[in-house]
Amino acid sequence: MSKQLKSLVLAGTAVSAGFYIWKQLKGHETIDNPTFVQKYGPWAIVTGAARAEGLGFGFARQLAGRHINLVLVDILSDELEARAQELRERYLVNVKPVMLDLGRADFLPELTAVTDELEIGLLVCNHMFTPVETPTILDMDLDTHHAMLNINARAYTTLVHTYGRKMVAQRHGGILLVSSQAGMHGTPYTGAYSANKAFQLMLGESLWYELRQSNVDVLVLTPGLTRTQGTALDGYPPFMLMDVEPVVREALAGLGRQHQVIPGPVNKIFNFATTHFMSREKAVVTTGDLMAQGLNK
Repeated sequence: MSKQLKSLVLAGTAVSAGFYIWKQLKGHETIDNPTFVQKYGPWAIVTGAARAEGLGFGFARQLAGRHINLVLVDILSDELEARAQELRERYLVNVKPVMLDLGRADFLPELTAVTDELEIGLLVCNHMFTPVETPTILDMDLDTHHAMLNINARAYTTLVHTYGRKMVAQRHGGILLVSSQAGMHGTPYTGAYSANKAFQLMLGESLWYELRQSNVDVLVLTPGLTRTQGTALDGYPPFMLMDVEPVVREALAGLGRQHQVIPGPVNKIFNFATTHFMSREKAVVTTGDLMAQGLNK
């Protein structure tokens, strides 16, 4: 990261942190549980929910804490069952784990067999696939590109289309798509991931507009670097990393109030800097330099 951008981000972080503390002292808005449950309950679907450190399980915890029952979807069956049991015991909610490969073209009937008798008030599309390695776009094999499109684009569309229609028919609900700051502009070394996240962002923003009069809320979450991957992010500046809980909390607080949430002061300042103080070309170069540093390229 350039010294200029780092100074800008640090300054912005200080200002934003001061504003955040002032808001905390003044008193902050809380989610009205009965209203939240009435609008987004009694059941929620959360995809990509098996990993204990992941955003999906973070959403599941906070939703269970608001007394919403859960359908958890993931391909990792043992971890998924462990997460489901933990939620049942801690929050006393009903949890239905569904082990499912969302990369399959025919996954939908297996999921609807579980959900057809349930009133789904919230869909959280959080699942993702990206290779552990970070090859360039042309170095990544074509099968991996296609698998990413199947899971991160086609499956998102399938879920949004299926459950969005049900919510419109029942006249209440919410759809939350977990995109990424990487989808705001090109992100070298994770270019295919960036393209998939841009698809999710555009899909969600357009859907938000189209459903404004339907009593179905749509929100796109675009987090930055988040502590969901153990030591994999150790190469990035620590001040840029966010914990899962505040990311999820800000997203749920924004549902029904905003069409997009960029969580945390550092992410907000970084986004402002790359969209207002730089050309789009410079933003891609700056992001590429940051990625090269973090990934030891």
